[in-house]
Amino acid sequence: MERYDEDLEENTFFQVLKGEYVEVFEKAVLSGWIICVPRAGVLPKYSLGQDDILAHILVPSEELPETHMRTLADRDVVVKGNLLVLQNDVSNPHSVHVLFDETFYDEENHKYKVLCLEDPLYASHALPSSTSNLVVLTNLRDCFDLLWTEAGGEKTLSKLDGLIRAFLTERSNLEEESLQVLRDLGSELFTEAIQVTLSDNSRLKQKEKEDQYLLDTVKLAVETYVLHGIYKSLMKGITACTAVEDARLNRIIKNLTDLQVRDLDIDPQLSGSLTKAKFEFSNIEGFTSPLGKLGCLKRAISIVMTQCSILSSDILLPVLVFLVVKANIPNWYAQITFLKFFRFSALGAESGEQSFNISSLEAAIQHIDSGAFMGSTSPEADSVMQPDSTSSPVLRSMEEALAYKGVDPTARYFECIRLGKADDVKDILDGKYNPFEDNVEREPPITEADAQLCHPLCSCDKCERLVSKPKKNLLPTVHTRDERGYTGLHVACIFGRPTVVELLISLGSDLDATDFRGATPLHYAAQRGHQNALLLLLHSGADMNRRDSDSNTPLHLCSLNGHLGCVKALLFYAESVGCEIAISAQNNVLDTPLHLACRWGYASIVELLLERFIALGLDLKIRNSRKLTPIECAHNLHITKMILEAKIKSDNEKLHGFIRVDVGGRRSLLHSERSFDYPNNSGQPYTSESAAEMKKIEKLLKFVAVGDIKLVCYYLNIKEDPNPGYELSSPRPLCHPLCQCSNCLPTLLYTQEPIGSFKATPN
Repeated sequence: MERYDEDLEENTFFQVLKGEYVEVFEKAVLSGWIICVPRAGVLPKYSLGQDDILAHILVPSEELPETHMRTLADRDVVVKGNLLVLQNDVSNPHSVHVLFDETFYDEENHKYKVLCLEDPLYASHALPSSTSNLVVLTNLRDCFDLLWTEAGGEKTLSKLDGLIRAFLTERSNLEEESLQVLRDLGSELFTEAIQVTLSDNSRLKQKEKEDQYLLDTVKLAVETYVLHGIYKSLMKGITACTAVEDARLNRIIKNLTDLQVRDLDIDPQLSGSLTKAKFEFSNIEGFTSPLGKLGCLKRAISIVMTQCSILSSDILLPVLVFLVVKANIPNWYAQITFLKFFRFSALGAESGEQSFNISSLEAAIQHIDSGAFMGSTSPEADSVMQPDSTSSPVLRSMEEALAYKGVDPTARYFECIRLGKADDVKDILDGKYNPFEDNVEREPPITEADAQLCHPLCSCDKCERLVSKPKKNLLPTVHTRDERGYTGLHVACIFGRPTVVELLISLGSDLDATDFRGATPLHYAAQRGHQNALLLLLHSGADMNRRDSDSNTPLHLCSLNGHLGCVKALLFYAESVGCEIAISAQNNVLDTPLHLACRWGYASIVELLLERFIALGLDLKIRNSRKLTPIECAHNLHITKMILEAKIKSDNEKLHGFIRVDVGGRRSLLHSERSFDYPNNSGQPYTSESAAEMKKIEKLLKFVAVGDIKLVCYYLNIKEDPNPGYELSSPRPLCHPLCQCSNCLPTLLYTQEPIGSFKATPN
């Protein structure tokens, strides 16, 4: 694991400076110069020269000692926050990040400052004479250009494309493989790609012997190109392996949408950069290689670093926690797994900024997954057993305020609801708590003559007393709202206080009251996963299909946040009382609850919704505003299979029983003796012949539904010569299937038997 705060005493550069360049070191300490030390792992193992040492000693200028300096190698350096920028070469500026600074003392207690740098500030090995030839890869385009110019051009790229095609053809079922198998397959492909790139390329072989940096760069380019080619299939396999972890993490993240910067104790000076960093950070899902994803992560961190001179792990971790929660990415465990185990060109590297960034991101994800921000995993049960506890660790208790007699009754009312103090809530609503009573009794009584203001703008003592005198009608009621439009019932449902919910309902609280977002108490009970409160509202008559300002129903919200208990409560309650629940309702972006559950990987919720979709005969191909069906929103194999199996089951149930006709006691099949090629679990497609048969059956079923006997006879191939036991009044054939002339009037009556079987009876 990479650490910014590495032990500089073990740094090779620092040891060489103090051991072999004693005079330079002592001069720097006595003169107050600044010593720059490149971090471990970025310098070669051979002996460092004097030019390398002198290039890393900074002498502050007399005019601007804090920002302008000059190296002992006679190069100007400007300090810009946590960057050191070389000013000599304007056409090719060189800047280096300062990872951290540390103060040391020598044996005589002389103090000197040391800066740890991300890269060498200047060295003969770092900046060769042909600086323009130093290639830095930042994206897929750079990798393509390097392979085209340095690694054989079109010939090499064609070979790599062939390897990718062969891999995808031979490994078409990556979603069913384990993570170790996926990693081994990827490593094998990368090795073959390197062999192809270096074979028959003597010029590159000669260069890589002389320049290790070029070889490492070519390896990174090959890795990026190959992983980009197989990313879609590979990521499906990784996501299938991490589906359970991702679903668990998503449930936590979706219930932390109200998390604020202050809740994480993030330095206020970083707040201004978090919005831009979040926008950059959320793009990590769109990159198809470790190079692209790590570049996105680095840019997001750099945006935050612009507001902070030195960025430590303690500062970075809460920032990454905030960004992960707000990024709206459904497969964080798959993303971090891809970064950790599929950087084949960096295997064995124990240090580096990229490794540090990956470790920090992983730590942030695991911290969220630990439930540190969630409290109890069963909030409704927790509120019953511990009514005095708060539901969120970021909210502060107001017990001290409650103990103070002068607290405004409305504020006390809402705080008692939040804490689940049902008895106190009832006392306040009954008027037993009035913090102003003592003051009123001590004040001299006001006579009727003094009950009127002198004039509307008067500010005399008497009029001030009248204006400021509290009135009994200022005490809260069950209909009182706070600054967000919440009633007491809203607050009780938000914090899962079923005892208070029951009390407020019994006192006549409005079950369908809406706040500024158009949300009812039932919306919040579903969103927060408080099943007890939700059931109390349902049994009291709350509207389960009410929509908020985003057109979300309660079923949308509990499906989005992964609350299986609330989904069950809504579905089973609707079924038990015989009312209709809008299972396929679409919100303002046309997402149904099934779309949301599929996107965030809640397999148990998807299963419940699919059962109801099939039972009601609803369309599983319903599309949202992005033209995506639920199966296209699913991001792992398990949910995709569930939807496919449900679709096949639904199709088979629709056709079952409609393919048999009883004519004269002899059974014949609508289709030929061969069976249809129905798609099965292996996903085999229909043949062209079976597709035609399916269309024919669909037409037949439509005509049966509308009672068109002539077309039913036509598609059933019932001829003018019927089977024995039946008589036709007119042996002549029909003019055409739709003819309505007197000669073609129907002479047979057909009566429908139980579903799917039709019997012809003589007139």
